[in-house]
Amino acid sequence: MNTYAIIFLVFNLILNPFKIAISENIVSPSPDISALQVVEIQLFALQSNDIKTDLGIKQTWEFAHPRNKQATGPYNRFQSMIRSPAYILLLNNNDFETKEIKNDGFTAEIAVKIDAKNNKSYAYLWRLEKITEEADLKDVWMTVGVSNPIELSSGL
Repeated sequence: MNTYAIIFLVFNLILNPFKIAISENIVSPSPDISALQVVEIQLFALQSNDIKTDLGIKQTWEFAHPRNKQATGPYNRFQSMIRSPAYILLLNNNDFETKEIKNDGFTAEIAVKIDAKNNKSYAYLWRLEKITEEADLKDVWMTVGVSNPIELSSGL
């Protein structure tokens, strides 16, 4: 079974109770997805990104806030940004951990620890906002920004 089939299966098992739309292995934004789940969807996608299709990057773009898309887009520019030194560490990472550190119902911050392919660990901060105006995206959590990485200490 290929990586994308596994991701699709995992998303289906985890998220289907919420009746979340999934097409072409892409999870669509929905009010039923929490801020933490948005980040985890993006991280799972980036972790299993296929360089031929960049489906993981496409999934991440799907949950980018419209303001974020204006600042980082169009998609090809966003794709290049993900391959920049600050964010390439997210692609095909070995493991990740998430912790919601703020959520007031309108904004959220998720701390992320990445164990990268270079065998180093990094911290990121994901910032999200719940859309309140746009009818198609009303009450949907979307990523407004991701910090640059901070390399974590490797021990004594």
